[in-house]
Amino acid sequence: MRRALPFAIIGAVLVLAAGGGLLLFRAKYSSTPIKIAAGKPGGEPSHLRGSAQARVTLEEFGDFQCMPCGILAATLLKVEHDYATSVRVIFRHFPLSNHAHAFTAACAAEAAGLQGRFWEMHDLLFQNARHWSKGDPLPFFAGYAATLGLDVERFKKDMESEQVKTRIRQDQERGVSIAVDRTPTLFLNGVQVPFTSLDAADLRRTIDAELSGGAPTPVPPGPGSNLQTPTPGPPK
Repeated sequence: MRRALPFAIIGAVLVLAAGGGLLLFRAKYSSTPIKIAAGKPGGEPSHLRGSAQARVTLEEFGDFQCMPCGILAATLLKVEHDYATSVRVIFRHFPLSNHAHAFTAACAAEAAGLQGRFWEMHDLLFQNARHWSKGDPLPFFAGYAATLGLDVERFKKDMESEQVKTRIRQDQERGVSIAVDRTPTLFLNGVQVPFTSLDAADLRRTIDAELSGGAPTPVPPGPGSNLQTPTPGPPK
């Protein structure tokens, strides 16, 4: 019995060590939960840019043909750069019914995403909206795809696919489920940011307050700039 005791102790130590190692492994490699508003999940995986360890998550509902969205997109690019690992951005599609090419543009972004270039197409669409918004946007979108080195024929087919259209609708359904009724709409760690606070200076103050421990004030949905009804599906 005494001879077996050292072996039992050694075994127990090994078990504890293994368990501790597993916990350390999980702690090291598990990502920080993303703070987003409650409601339907939206398209998955979400389009996220930034550090997995960021303390601030900005979830945007946008329309590529929406001028204020384009302004916010430029602001968010600067925010992502300046705040480095502290801020991450999620983009959700919310094309509006009064924008003839908004849904098609969302399809272009998703089709590019299927080839690993969602964010690159996202940026090109916002930066060049004044060009492709007039007339037929498809040649522009094909040109952007070629610029990004995509398989253009596959890109065109994917734009028409049900997979792409379903994902856009899932983002729209998420927006509706959390009372999004305009673009751009932005949530900071699950709390809606006032539309009047989406300029660069105000947004930075809101982010700084969150990082310093101050809680942003919830904003109930209501009438505001660019209030429109989301398109329920692709234009017919």
